Amino acid sequence: MEEQFSYTNVQSQPKSLIKNYDGSGRNIVLGITGTSGAIYGLRMLRALIKCEYNIDLIMTDFAQYSMLNECNVEFTQNNISMLFPELIIMKSTIRIHNNLDLKSELFTNNYECHGMIICPCAAGVLGGIAGGDAKTLIEKSADYAMSYGTPLVIVPRETPLNKIHLGNMMRLIDNGAKIVPAMPAFDFNPRDFNDLADYIAGRVLELLNRNNQSLV
Repeated sequence: MEEQFSYTNVQSQPKSLIKNYDGSGRNIVLGITGTSGAIYGLRMLRALIKCEYNIDLIMTDFAQYSMLNECNVEFTQNNISMLFPELIIMKSTIRIHNNLDLKSELFTNNYECHGMIICPCAAGVLGGIAGGDAKTLIEKSADYAMSYGTPLVIVPRETPLNKIHLGNMMRLIDNGAKIVPAMPAFDFNPRDFNDLADYIAGRVLELLNRNNQSLV
């Protein structure tokens, strides 16, 4: 009798999903918006910490709600080290910014930024950036990054997509941004949701480093 396939028979083969890039002393802006899929932002943050980047973190109000609702995580400047007890986190590693602070140094000549990531990125935020109508710090920082040729990687998490969404993505690509949809692979036999989110974080870092040799 032919043996039937069973998913439970598939053995996970753990491997490093995130390369060990050296981010020492380099600034990365990480925007986390309030679409579902908060784990993508959480694991992206962990990957950046692990690679020792200096992180300027901007979260929308709904992103903080999603973190609490989906991941049972509440972000404050003082509790970040407790989120990743397995990592050594310096106090100066992460700075949390108000998304409504349009006078921030993040888009001035005084701030040296090696790249910006928006993960996950809500369709409304993506549209605001694509339309050049920046009303928040995340949108303004992304607009500034494209204007000055700073690597920008956006991770949209939206389904289904309509022609407006796709058109906005094309507009951003035409202006130098890179799009990494939150569409993880399954061929590496992921063990849990963390593996799936780490796969996307790894892809983002690979793309960021490929397009910015100073990050390697």
